[in-house]
Amino acid sequence: MKQTYKTIDYEWLTRPTGDPFADAGGFAIEYLSEKFPEKDILELIKYVTADNYISTWKGKLHSYYHGSKITNPSIKTDEAKIEGTMKMFEAIITERNEAEVGFCRISGRETKLYSLGRESMMLSGSGGFINFHHYFDDGLKMSKEIVIRMFFMPLATILLQGKIALVYSNNLDAVRFWVQENCSKNFSRIGKPVQTEDEAGALKSEFTKIPNALFSFVDKLLSTNPEIKKDTSLTLFHCSNFITKSELQIFMLPAKVFLFYRTCLQPKYKDDWLKFVRAHYTDGQHKGAKYNLQSGKFELVKSKETEVIDFDDYKQWFNRILNKLLIDENIRPEILRWSRNHPFNFELVSIYQQNIIGMKKETIIKIKELAAFLVREEDADKIKKRIKALDGAKNASALRRFILKDVVVANYVAMNENSIVTVDDYVNYLFPDGSYWAEIRDILLIAIYQELHERNFISEELKVELESEAEEELINN
Repeated sequence: MKQTYKTIDYEWLTRPTGDPFADAGGFAIEYLSEKFPEKDILELIKYVTADNYISTWKGKLHSYYHGSKITNPSIKTDEAKIEGTMKMFEAIITERNEAEVGFCRISGRETKLYSLGRESMMLSGSGGFINFHHYFDDGLKMSKEIVIRMFFMPLATILLQGKIALVYSNNLDAVRFWVQENCSKNFSRIGKPVQTEDEAGALKSEFTKIPNALFSFVDKLLSTNPEIKKDTSLTLFHCSNFITKSELQIFMLPAKVFLFYRTCLQPKYKDDWLKFVRAHYTDGQHKGAKYNLQSGKFELVKSKETEVIDFDDYKQWFNRILNKLLIDENIRPEILRWSRNHPFNFELVSIYQQNIIGMKKETIIKIKELAAFLVREEDADKIKKRIKALDGAKNASALRRFILKDVVVANYVAMNENSIVTVDDYVNYLFPDGSYWAEIRDILLIAIYQELHERNFISEELKVELESEAEEELINN
């Protein structure tokens, strides 16, 4: 970008501030200045105004701003909208008009300040209601650099469920990737004819469900930046700036979930994880559709034909696993149901329990040891009885009796030299204070099923029974 104006602090046009909307605008300016290094900031403003907001978006900035030079219904022609916008920014940049000096609300700098209301900034309140702002100001007081950044901000967002969606992160590389992706898509639309009214306006997400959209972004981020920092966390701001209904929802993907999801996509886990996740898509209009593990598609049997649904279609459906990961609900019940009939790398279960749930590593090791002991004999009837007894444990005392009878006593009767459950194991790892007994039971069941899958020792009879139990459990939940 040509640094033409001495009144502009160019560093503050792109410098991170910690404000998600200002930083989105800053990264959009950064993208544009690299794309058009010969243009100064006023030329970039004119380019975006004419080619994006007016020509491609058809002036549909109402989700973002109200009463601006572009959205004001009293300004009738495109030429007048462009002219009005340029006059406003030229006056700000050249400091033609007097302005008070103070501290910018976002950058914290002492500089000349300008009032931003609903016509220029998200969720800022109307300048007409001065009691909304501090000291009865007529808007939020910002530096000219922040005013400019807010103008570019819409290019860095998408519309999701008809509302504005913006991803922010503690890792600015992730934010930059989000902004560059959206800016690139926006500029690829320039010059293309708008076929329908719906095609005008801001960039629209291909998804209708927030978890699907956010995890799709994570997929792209990880495939493009596989070495991205492990402690990355993401925040999705989902908001509306309409006068009648301004609202904001915040969805957070913590670093521990991001790291777990990233681990799941590693080559040794990816196949098991994708099968597990994709089998959990559901849709009310496709009731009875079954996931085909081999083809990776859903199949819905109708009277005389089978409808096959590809990933590009069913990725729009509700996904129980992605939804639970985003709202921090435990996916252990789904892993247990899945494990009854499908191999699933137990290392992933261990990673999930330790990093997401907080289970001790020693507890996982002991559970794995107990699972191997319980399926030590290749006797389908005995294994079936042990699984039923464990599955039937409905409280902590029943689980304790099972471990004492089927593990401790059985190990003693077998005259094994080493004890399989010590007092230390029992008190500190299997039943420590504050632990949830059902968690131990379920992880032990999962470990047993995976032992059987690894040994290829789930008989057809046992498989049928397990399938029946899994379906009954799914209905009850």
